[in-house]
Amino acid sequence: MSQALPANRITSARGFNYFETDAVLQRVLLHFGGASLMDQARPLLVRMGELAGTRGADLADEADRDGPVHIPYDRFGERVDEIRRSRAYEELVRLAYGEGIIGNYYPAALGGVEHPLPHLVKFAQGYVFAQSEQGLYCPICMTDGVARVLARHAAPEIQREVIPHLVSRDYGQLHQGAMFLTEKQGGSDVGANTCRAVRDGEHWRLHGDKWFCSNVHADQILVLARPEGAPPGTRGLGLFLLSRRLPDGSPNRYRINRLKDKFGTRSMPTGEVTLEGAAARAIGRLDHGFKTMAEMVNLSRLYNSVASLACMRRALNEALVHCARRSAFGALIEQHPLMREQLIQLHLEYEGAMALVFRCVHALDRGDAGDAGEQRLVRALTPLCKLTTADQAVRFTWAAMDILGGNGYVNEFVTTRLLRDAHVLPIWEGSAHIQKLDFLRGLHKEGAGEALAGEVRACLRRAGEAKLVSPSSLRALAEAAARVESQLAESGKASAEEAQLLAGRLAPQAAHLMKASLLCALASPGDRRSALVPEWYISLFVTGEALSLDAIRGEYDTVCHPFGRA
Repeated sequence: MSQALPANRITSARGFNYFETDAVLQRVLLHFGGASLMDQARPLLVRMGELAGTRGADLADEADRDGPVHIPYDRFGERVDEIRRSRAYEELVRLAYGEGIIGNYYPAALGGVEHPLPHLVKFAQGYVFAQSEQGLYCPICMTDGVARVLARHAAPEIQREVIPHLVSRDYGQLHQGAMFLTEKQGGSDVGANTCRAVRDGEHWRLHGDKWFCSNVHADQILVLARPEGAPPGTRGLGLFLLSRRLPDGSPNRYRINRLKDKFGTRSMPTGEVTLEGAAARAIGRLDHGFKTMAEMVNLSRLYNSVASLACMRRALNEALVHCARRSAFGALIEQHPLMREQLIQLHLEYEGAMALVFRCVHALDRGDAGDAGEQRLVRALTPLCKLTTADQAVRFTWAAMDILGGNGYVNEFVTTRLLRDAHVLPIWEGSAHIQKLDFLRGLHKEGAGEALAGEVRACLRRAGEAKLVSPSSLRALAEAAARVESQLAESGKASAEEAQLLAGRLAPQAAHLMKASLLCALASPGDRRSALVPEWYISLFVTGEALSLDAIRGEYDTVCHPFGRA
């Protein structure tokens, strides 16, 4: 008699602790941060994992249904431009910032904590939180970005006045950040911006329209504008700090024209703004405004990559739970070879992306400490992270919806929100073409190519010495790396148009090489799975070889953690 199947349940990944059930994240953090940092960070991450998987997930659903509302006038007919946010969204703000999602990473002198934690923990905490709510993770990103730019470039009196509010854990003292960057006529071509900055004593007055203003009701906003008499293009742009309220508490002089009716991230208000002589203060050198703003943009691209990872992980969790608890055609869904192959491939892609993004985060920590080589590696990896993870997030969320079938298409299941939210990730902070062009620029002008090649060689050397990954796989990876390195070098001799095409074609290959190399370096003694993952990643994404049926049958549990199998 055949064994009876378990109850054919419809369920979800809600209710799990999103940190404790994520062995991949824990292994990556241990590898890059060490045991001491893990011991310090674990209570923080466990608490965020519990909140994200329970209360945070419920609040995120409610905030998505009850989006922000623009209130242009008060009952007396006075222009107020207030944004009404839902109770659930406000509770998410209290939860995230109250857990120190910004404040834990700034020193006490700037309003943070006595012993600030590194970027590695910050992005791990954000990744866990963003599995429940993507909309708020954008304002968190921009709040951190404004604080970072001010800490590095603002006058001391501005730092003392503003940063403690940006990094506060106290809801009553908290100021959120934003950046007003794009305009109708420019979009990604920021050099086409026309917003003007007119000097008014020690301050400036800003005039013009901004077209995409996420977190439009933010308290502290970085704005690009062109001082009168400045040259055209990005070299003529200055960077300014615009506060929503003036020192006397009155509103600054800008108008919110309307909120965007967005496809996804509906909990967070994005608007269109007209600056009507708004008072602002210059940040850094006036002739370095775009260069200074680029620091925030690049940090935002890394945040975007972490948000993409979070989308991927939540989608994968939903798929794994569904397949482990639901039966079809006489067997659990996860027992069918086609589904096993798909879930294995998704898991491998996710792990490669996790290794790439957190290596970039680790390089940011080291680069901030003054390591020039790691700074160049950040320059190399950031566009690759943004380019590849954003695309993966869209594919993963669609795959989860497809795996759940009709239920996945219903708004009561999280997969519809995940799919909607994921679609902004390839667009925010520069589309795929922008990332490819940025990758090309870094290769030939900023030493990023040498940093990338050096990291691949170092990973292969460590993997070879450890003897955990097969010599044939390492040899195949080394040969592929040599081919790509040669082609990237050729792009430096090509015409500008040919170089664009070469970079566009080679950037995804370079990302796969980097991911495979890092997975090889992450292999550890006594952990058979950590050696099997890079072997299979190389087979699927570097050499293009399919997995055998025996491997799919026999090693599914090894590669895909039995998430939700209870």
